[in-house]
Amino acid sequence: MIITIDAGTTNTRVSLFEGKKRIGIVKAEVGVRNTSIDGNNTLLLSTISQAISQLTLEHNVANEDIEAILAAGMITSNLGLVEVPHLVAPVSLQDFSNNIFSKVFPEISETPIHFVPGLKNLDTNNIKSVEGLDIMRGEEVEALAIAELFDINHDAIIALPGSHSKFISISASQAINGCCTTLAGELNSIITHHTILTSSLQDKFANELCKLSLLAGYDAVEKYGLGHALFTIRLKEQFGGESHQQLASYLVGIILHSDIKALKSAPQLKFTPDTPIYIGGKGVLCEATGELIRSLYPDVKITRCNEVEDLSAIGAMYVARHSGLIH
Repeated sequence: MIITIDAGTTNTRVSLFEGKKRIGIVKAEVGVRNTSIDGNNTLLLSTISQAISQLTLEHNVANEDIEAILAAGMITSNLGLVEVPHLVAPVSLQDFSNNIFSKVFPEISETPIHFVPGLKNLDTNNIKSVEGLDIMRGEEVEALAIAELFDINHDAIIALPGSHSKFISISASQAINGCCTTLAGELNSIITHHTILTSSLQDKFANELCKLSLLAGYDAVEKYGLGHALFTIRLKEQFGGESHQQLASYLVGIILHSDIKALKSAPQLKFTPDTPIYIGGKGVLCEATGELIRSLYPDVKITRCNEVEDLSAIGAMYVARHSGLIH
């Protein structure tokens, strides 16, 4: 049996696997944000401890039956259980395997927890500019999971749209060359719920994507810039008679304009119009990212990975198998 821990800013997921099959999961609305608020990680520790106890009791798992406990994500930050230094890109699967950090937490289990490190694009010692710099903790194992699931053996970009979207460059040998982060989902939320546009957008996101409106929003930023493009949402609602689906899709197009610019401009990604792209996730942001890239770069091969619930666990196990920790 293998236990995996995926702890982020606001949520923690602890899963129990038999081989590659998940047989149990416990979710909690506790993350490293609580450590920042409380000034200690006591709540995070107890949440993980309780989750593991619940899983082992429910599935009659003895301590000697646990092959390994694996962890990734913000749990490896200074607000997590233990701070594990970022590795500097490019980082190969072997590099991740060689730098797993292991520690026993008696409050949680007698079995050591094995932490997969995060990644940064540049060595930040004596850094003079943040150009080309980016960081991640957690998305690296999600990217490696997609690389394993789709048997990636060519240079590619892995896109993980979300509150903080990530574009990740991966090589033919599955080494991660670097990443680029945007605030796409967070911007969508702020503009939808907390601006003068909230009433026009009915204080809610699009349930379905209107492709024509998505492209129109992208084009509006090209023509008018971000500020006026956003205000045209109000004009379209008041005088254009457009539906909520059209307006909310238009907003997504406006926001993703900067994502596409980051994709094609960030030096660490080395994107070209024939670089294959794998999109992990489901929902409007993922669909919209694919539609915009397809419209702008018709020759790019786009592959969707919709089953994302266990990506962190799958990636952590991929690294652990490569290191010999698990079989």
